[in-house]
Amino acid sequence: MIKEKKDISADSRPAVSAAIYYDMFDLNPQPMWVYDLQTFRILEVNQAAIRNYGYSRSEFLALTIMDIRPEKDIPDLVKAVNEIRKSEKIFSRGIWKHRKKNGEIIDVEIQSGTIYVNGRKAELVLSLDVTAIVAAEREKQHWSEKLIDAQKIAKLGYWTRRLDEDISDWSVEMFEIYGRNPQTFVPTFENLINCFHPDDRYLLYEEAFTSLKEGEHNDFEHRIITESGEVKWVFQRIELQTDAEKQVIGIKGIIQDITEKRKADKKFKAVFDHTSDAILLGDDQGNCLDINEAATKMFGYSGQELNSLNLFYLFRNEQESEESGKRLLKENISNKIVKLLRKDGTHIMGNLNATLNIISGVHLYCVKDITDQMEKKKLLIQSERRFKALVQEGADLISILDSNGHYKFVGESYYHVLGLHPDELIGKDAFQYIHPEDRSRIAELFLKARHQKRTKTDPYRYLDAAGNYRWIVTTATNLSYDPAINGFVTNSRDITDTILKSNDLILSNERYKLIQKAANEAIYDWDMETGKVEWGPGFQDIFGFDLTIYSNKLWYDYIYTDDSKRVLTELKTAAENPDTEMLVSEFRFQKASGELALVEHRIIFLRNRQGLAIRAVGSLRDITDYRQNLLQIRLQNEKLKEIAWTQSHIVRAPLARLMGLVELLKIGACGDISQNEILNHILESAQELDVVIKDITQKADKLQSSNGGKGVKDNFD
Repeated sequence: MIKEKKDISADSRPAVSAAIYYDMFDLNPQPMWVYDLQTFRILEVNQAAIRNYGYSRSEFLALTIMDIRPEKDIPDLVKAVNEIRKSEKIFSRGIWKHRKKNGEIIDVEIQSGTIYVNGRKAELVLSLDVTAIVAAEREKQHWSEKLIDAQKIAKLGYWTRRLDEDISDWSVEMFEIYGRNPQTFVPTFENLINCFHPDDRYLLYEEAFTSLKEGEHNDFEHRIITESGEVKWVFQRIELQTDAEKQVIGIKGIIQDITEKRKADKKFKAVFDHTSDAILLGDDQGNCLDINEAATKMFGYSGQELNSLNLFYLFRNEQESEESGKRLLKENISNKIVKLLRKDGTHIMGNLNATLNIISGVHLYCVKDITDQMEKKKLLIQSERRFKALVQEGADLISILDSNGHYKFVGESYYHVLGLHPDELIGKDAFQYIHPEDRSRIAELFLKARHQKRTKTDPYRYLDAAGNYRWIVTTATNLSYDPAINGFVTNSRDITDTILKSNDLILSNERYKLIQKAANEAIYDWDMETGKVEWGPGFQDIFGFDLTIYSNKLWYDYIYTDDSKRVLTELKTAAENPDTEMLVSEFRFQKASGELALVEHRIIFLRNRQGLAIRAVGSLRDITDYRQNLLQIRLQNEKLKEIAWTQSHIVRAPLARLMGLVELLKIGACGDISQNEILNHILESAQELDVVIKDITQKADKLQSSNGGKGVKDNFD
């Protein structure tokens, strides 16, 4: 390094000394050069500069120092050189930017000293590449600024205090948090005590620090009072500070202003405790950390029970294990509909929202009970479907008429029931489809409907698409005051089949009455729960009882004495047996006149779901003549059997002889027997046959006259 002004050309030292100085210049590992302060031209350059800047020696010596500077820095360079020209300073230094031959810009630290070359003022320059250092400094400055910004945003301060000192070293943010002026406030231990809230000063006692161990820390929250009197909540973490030998030399800590957090926590706690939604806090393993009262009500567990449950179990699929709950809660969830199981086994439908890591490792789960909402929605959907089915697919004919009776709206059912397209009916007069004989009557009712809420018609005839008239009834509701309707809503039903069936039923009833009379039966309807019996007209027409005098024991009070016990036992047994549907029995029945009749009793039981007989329909049919005829036929059959036997055995013998004798005469094979003898035998056989035939005739005559004048009691005793 040149330390004083020298004229290199006038140096009187030996040449060997000059060579040494030149070698020191040329072989120096740091780039060096000499330039003329007037012309800026480079006069000499060493090997290190050639290597680092990429120019050859000849290229370097053809340059000025402005050629190795970025263009934007040249004005500052000229200004600096002008100051050196005027100044008597020997040395100067600074950080500049240089440009290499390849265009790369580097940061260099320049150290220079003035010298004279051939009587001209020059400067010897030593260049040190500090690009990496400058970049590191910039990066350090950048992160330092970010750290300061982060501390301000997080309201985070840092402090240290050596054990042998009373004053703590505070970061800038510490003064901001404590509300103290860094120019006037000295953070001594005594001043620090005064900053603490009186109720929290115990935290500064020596006992609070003696529990600290190396590598551990203490966390606590406390209140401080600012210079203006404001009370703040802060979080503080303290730990021991050690030297290289692990000896404790002090205490260090961080402090964070959590006043706003405490306020937010208070609000959150109020919401947490009083919201109607279930709120649960859990960790990564599904352990329940906290719950609100709504959660206990929603799931039906006590707070203690719910806290002991794993959330993966609580949110599991009912048919699966806890793994299903774990899969569900492993990610953030927004408005997911879930089916949850309560303690009592009932289900609830919940709207689940999950926010993971609200604090590291702590997850928030909110469940809104939407069971009623879902049920109402389901009912609404069902109602809408029913309404659509009623209007579009149902049998009811829904329409809206204006005040003049013209169609404003027609439901799809008009097409399904009547074959009329709704679009074709819009705007048409509804009365033109009504049968002329019914039109005036319905029009009169429509006029009345204008002045009352609801009007119902009697059946009338309406023309369908096929040209046939259908019987319908209509209920008209006046909704002309409703802007959405502004008309009369009509609900009509096709009752054509009902009318036709009603007519058929009337005819059927008439026929039934005739059949009843022809069938010689008396029918009754017995309400077995009340004991009331409805007697059919047959009890008067057939058995002669006066039905104007009511008795619910009409039929079994007149059962013949010898038969009544058996009949009542059979009836009771059948009624009590749930498998018995019908009972048929025969007994003797006394008519009102005292005459006995043989009757067939049929009774059908109607039972409830438990099999108990609650109603019965029965009939009594007079079978006296039938049974008498049947008995006569049986006796006749016995006589006929006897006659048939006689025919087959007694008649057969003489007849066979006659046939044999005739055959002998026919073939002439009489042998020793004469013809007269054979004829005598024929006569004898004929006479014998005549006797048999007369006997059969007498028996037949007796059969026709037998069994005359006998009664029911005689025949069936």
